[in-house]
Amino acid sequence: MKPHLVLVGLGHGQLEILDRLDELKERYEVSYIGGETTIYTGAFPQVLARETKTATVYLRPGVERVATRLVSLDPVKRIVNTDVGPIPYDTLVLATGAESRGIGFGVKPMTETGLKRILSSRSITVVGGGKAGVELAFACIRTKRHVTLYADEVLPGLPVHIQRHMMRRLVKSGVTLVSQKYEDEPFHDGLVLDAAGVGPVDWWTRAGLAPSGHFIETDRYLRHVVHKEIFITGDMASRLDGGVDAVRSGRHVAAYLLGDRKPFESRTSLNILLTVPRHALLTFGTLAWHGRIPYHVKRWIDSRYMKRFRA
Repeated sequence: MKPHLVLVGLGHGQLEILDRLDELKERYEVSYIGGETTIYTGAFPQVLARETKTATVYLRPGVERVATRLVSLDPVKRIVNTDVGPIPYDTLVLATGAESRGIGFGVKPMTETGLKRILSSRSITVVGGGKAGVELAFACIRTKRHVTLYADEVLPGLPVHIQRHMMRRLVKSGVTLVSQKYEDEPFHDGLVLDAAGVGPVDWWTRAGLAPSGHFIETDRYLRHVVHKEIFITGDMASRLDGGVDAVRSGRHVAAYLLGDRKPFESRTSLNILLTVPRHALLTFGTLAWHGRIPYHVKRWIDSRYMKRFRA
């Protein structure tokens, strides 16, 4: 009898695992718990900027869902409690993601409903000066009456001349840049978007996967440090940094499940964020390049990803 592999959530890493479903079925009885669509985080700012129509990617054809959501997890008994009842597992892969920290409207996880809400708002206040916040501010100013960005520091970790250049570009584009931490007061303009980073989710602690307020610790194979039969992908894991790491973690777990026992290798990831029309900022560690070529590289990467997981 084949061991039972249960996949929970449709994060970017899980899409990579499901892409190898036929191979996995040769070794495991496979069950999937989760939704049928998700928003590709690399492309949804382009939707806000009206550069593309959709950022929705889809569950691959032929995957049958046994349930739509995880309610709780018992890692000792190896049972996932779902909206349709308990499901036992031998091996479990979690890709349900972390969440925005709760400042206004969270951008993680992004949904189609959330995108519509942002698109319909005339004014936007973005909280957070990291790459996500800066890209959202640049994207929203294309179509909004007013965009405010609260950031005590813009693009921390990048060279000072790049930070100053992007601040000038933001202001020149029409973004009101407030160089201080956001305080929740009623007079702030429009919809408040939380781009200040993600935080742990309460059910991780209830399930005994992580202490309160902490991300989930894994070994170098992305297995839970105590419950080795549980794999953690994407920004749930303390050793991963979301984005490209989410995709890489899924590919690693899929390979491990199929017999490749190499450890996950952390590495510096290429990141490209949308800025002014037909321009993007490419970063690789502390290296940065702003211009048209990074924009076209980003569009090529994102369009290729969307084609892979299009309905």
